[in-house]
Formats: sequence, C-alpha cells, structure tokens
Amino acid sequence: MKLLVNPWIGIKGLPKNIWLISIASLINRSGTMVIIFLTLYVSQSLEESATRAGLVVAVYGLGAFISAPFVGRLSDKIGEIQLMKISLFGSAVFLFIFSFIHDYYLILLLSFL
Repeated sequence: MKLLVNPWIGIKGLPKNIWLISIASLINRSGTMVIIFLTLYVSQSLEESATRAGLVVAVYGLGAFISAPFVGRLSDKIGEIQLMKISLFGSAVFLFIFSFIHDYYLILLLSFL
C-alpha cells in the first residue's frame, strides 16, 4: 500500500512575513465577495434594474483593469510590501464605507476605485 504524500509539508517552514501576508490577502479576497452580493443590494434594496446592478460589477472590473499599470509603477517606487499594506488597509476602509451608502452613483464610483 502506497502512503499518501502530505501536501502541507512544504509550507511548514515559510517565514512569518509570508504567513501574515497570506492571511491578510485571504481576508481581503474574502471581502471582495461583497461585490457580488452588492448586485443583490442594488437590485433589491435600491430597486435598480438587473442591468444597472450588473454594471456595478463591470465597473469594479474596469477599475481593476485600468489601475493595474499605475499600481505596478507605484509598486516599483514604494515597494511591494508597503503597497500591499496600503492596499489591504484601503480595501478594508472602502468595504466598511460600502455599508453606509444608499446612492447608486456613489456605489458605482466606489466600485471603480
């Protein structure tokens, strides 16, 4: 009988900084799921059409696409770790602000940013 290989053995010795960044990224990416549920909020609570609710997700993707080259240059200037810290904190702030917004156009603006 052949023993199963433990897939976790390779990550056991990773440095503490890698673990912290990985956990912070996991939490941040989990928060990104809010964007999908934001379409339900826009369509049901704000009573917007499904097209306008879908536009929120499209604008979010467009903002990510347009900002990628600028973020790359910024990463070269201030460093990847520093940029990741700023981005994670900024994402947390924006996701918190989303809970207080009841205006469709402001939701579109924040989704782009």
